[in-house]
Amino acid sequence: MAYTQTTRLGIKKAVPGTNQAFQTSVWNSNYDLIDAEFIAVDTRLDNLEAEDVSLDSRLDAVESLNTTQDSRLTAIETLNTTQTSRLDGIDTLNTTQNSRLTAVETKNTEQDGRLTSVEGVNTTQNSRLTSLENINAGTRLTAVETKNTEQDGRLSSIETVNTSQASTLSTHNTRISAVEAWNAGNRLTVIESQNLNTRVTTLEGQNLNSRLTTVESVNSTQNTRLTALETLIEGGTP
Repeated sequence: MAYTQTTRLGIKKAVPGTNQAFQTSVWNSNYDLIDAEFIAVDTRLDNLEAEDVSLDSRLDAVESLNTTQDSRLTAIETLNTTQTSRLDGIDTLNTTQNSRLTAVETKNTEQDGRLTSVEGVNTTQNSRLTSLENINAGTRLTAVETKNTEQDGRLSSIETVNTSQASTLSTHNTRISAVEAWNAGNRLTVIESQNLNTRVTTLEGQNLNSRLTTVESVNSTQNTRLTALETLIEGGTP
């Protein structure tokens, strides 16, 4: 006669074919083992059920927060699209201004050549007037002086126009340099190259309320600066 034991609880059972006699102590011991296991399992089930209730409440909070964050991210994406459109407008205006400034520079070069010619003629006239000054020409010298006065006035007008053009070009250069310094094309390319899907998935698992509030504040500041920039460039977006 012999017993064998189960692997999990160590319950004794008769080995088939051994004619093991019934023993009350063995049966009682087996029932005690089973009862102890049920008590242990019941306690663990109670703990699991309590934990499930707690986790369910926390998951509800996470799902609610995720919905809020999704709405806020949608708003940010919409504003980003608007800013992209506005930057495209600035790029177009910058291209137009560059073409106009090139035309101004070309005209200034042309005028510079013509003024050089005028200065050459004036030098020649000065030499001829010097020769005339050595002769007592009377009326003819008076006429030459009158013509020289007229030419001097006309040259003063040309110099005034040239000074005004130089000032205008300096102003435009300063404003164009400021626009070019933004380098919006490269900055947008960097933003577009970001793998935002994976990063948003990571963000969804975190409490991002405070950080999103900061992003919204920065975004609002950028929006104000873009509006000021558009106002500065020829009175606003064309």
